[in-house]
Amino acid sequence: MLVKIESIDKPGLKVKATLLDIDELGSVVPVKALSLNILPGDDSIVDLLKASSHAIIFTEASSNEDHPTVISAINLTDDELNDEKEKMIRAATAADTAANHLNKEN
Repeated sequence: MLVKIESIDKPGLKVKATLLDIDELGSVVPVKALSLNILPGDDSIVDLLKASSHAIIFTEASSNEDHPTVISAINLTDDELNDEKEKMIRAATAADTAANHLNKEN
């Protein structure tokens, strides 16, 4: 999941984040607020999330928990976020071009 880190409660092992999407125009769109647990005993996840405004996180949910647990995270620099936005724009443009080509053939 692509997220914006809002706050981290290290003692409580919680992170508040906003789930993000990138639309076909390259705009970062907030999808929903998330309340996540942090894997106990793994300070590297906390340190990484503290150092990042945006991250790609991987979670694990168990059936008896309301909030998924962050089990891994990759920080995302502004340049990397911009690269992802450019990729989305290129993919949307390619898909639009392919759809237009198919419509012309029919």
